Formats: sequence, C-alpha cells, structure tokens
Amino acid sequence: MKPKNTATSPSFLSPQRPMWQRVLIWGVIVFVAFNVLSLVFVLAGNLLSSGLVRFVITVAIFLAVAVPFGGLNLLHTWGNKATAEFNRSDDPAKGGYLYRVRPARASWLAVLVPLPLCALVALWGVYASWVAYAAMTLYFVVAGVFVLPGARHRKPVTISVSPHGIHGEDVAVPIDQIAELEVRYGGVKVSEDPLMPGRNGVSTSAMVGRGLGYRQAARSFMLTLRGDGESDAHVLAGGLTLPCAENLQRDIENAVAKFRSAASTAV
Repeated sequence: MKPKNTATSPSFLSPQRPMWQRVLIWGVIVFVAFNVLSLVFVLAGNLLSSGLVRFVITVAIFLAVAVPFGGLNLLHTWGNKATAEFNRSDDPAKGGYLYRVRPARASWLAVLVPLPLCALVALWGVYASWVAYAAMTLYFVVAGVFVLPGARHRKPVTISVSPHGIHGEDVAVPIDQIAELEVRYGGVKVSEDPLMPGRNGVSTSAMVGRGLGYRQAARSFMLTLRGDGESDAHVLAGGLTLPCAENLQRDIENAVAKFRSAASTAV
C-alpha cells in the first residue's frame, strides 16, 4: 500500500490552509452552531414550561453537585440509627480484630424542617412559575448546607487491627508506624457565638438554623489515623457520634498496644 502523504493534505482547521478557506470554514461552523443552538433554546424553553421537567432538572443539578461530596452515602445510611455504633470480632486470618462501624444517619430534621418554608414560597408559583422553581432550588440548597458536610465519610466501614498494622478502606499503616489515632470533627460548622432572640437579637430562622446545625454536628465526628512521618491523617471512619468515636479510638489503641507489647516480648 502506498503511504499517504500527509504533507499535501492539511487538517481541517490547519494554519497551512489559505486564509480564505479558514474564514469560509469558520463561517460555516458559526452558521451551523447558531441554528442548532437556536433550536436547542426553543426546545428547552418548551420543556422548562413543564413543572415536572423543572423539578427533574433541579434534582439532577443537586445530584451532580452532591454526589462528589458523598450525597449517595446519605441515601445509603438514611435508615440507620441516630447514634453510631461499632462491634469488634476476632480475625483468625490475621490474628487480630475486625471493627465493623456503622455511622449515624443524617438528621431527619435538617431535611424535613426546610420543607414547609419552601412549600410556602412555592405557592407563589401560581402567580409566577419561576418562583416555584426557585423554591425547589432553595430547598435543596438549605438542606444541602446541613447534610452534605462530612457526607463523604458517612458510610459503613470495616477496620482490621492486627500485629501487621491497621487496615481500613483507603489506608494501611504498619503496626510500628502508627503515630496517632485522633477523634476529629468533620461536619457542618456551627458558630459558638451566643444568639439573643428578640427585637434587637437574631431572627427565628437563625435560631432554627443553629438548632439544626447542632443536631447534625452531634453525629459528624470521625476517627483519623496518622502514620509516622506523615503530616496528613487518614480517615478511618466518619459520621460518628462522639461517644462512639471515643470508644472506638480507645479500643483500637488498646489493641495496638497489646500487639506492640507482644512483638517486643517476642524479640
């Protein structure tokens, strides 16, 4: 087969083409794009006149934003208890323990309380349809502010602690390189400034928001592990209530101390 001489056939938009050819090509592209986009806008305008389509679009946009932050974990743990818990069992394969951790669910109130407010706003959609669309958007924004922080780590995990080290879902640290186990807060940030109700104080919505934030914050702790010589800690488990996180930390530290003592005695 005779090889093709590409030097004599410049690419579609190659600078090697004469100026008049490039101007003609770009003119055709702009003309086609303008007509196609005009048709798309007309079709989109017709579709957006449907309330159901607007709702679907709003949900799709929310999911596109929420999924990278762990939004699906909120759905998977929706039926969990309001308190996190764990159980320890023997691991004959590694000669250690397995910790199965179940996180607390997100606060139901953080999801349900904004509904009446947004439903009231949506009623004005009778006079202006865009108001109903704005109300749906407002609901997802308000609910997302409370439930998305920390959602990435709100999932069931199994932690292996053995003479070989600590192994989690995304972390593995040898027993002699474990530097620190720490309980950290990893959820919605709640201001500690006092709120003063009344004429010269804060609004009722601010009081409600503070209450919802505290309810979500109480179940947004996580247990982290830092290896020797590492500046950043790895998350072992998240979405925990404080007693569960502290008990899990204490139990794992006792197991690590036991295995280290056994290793030093053997030497």
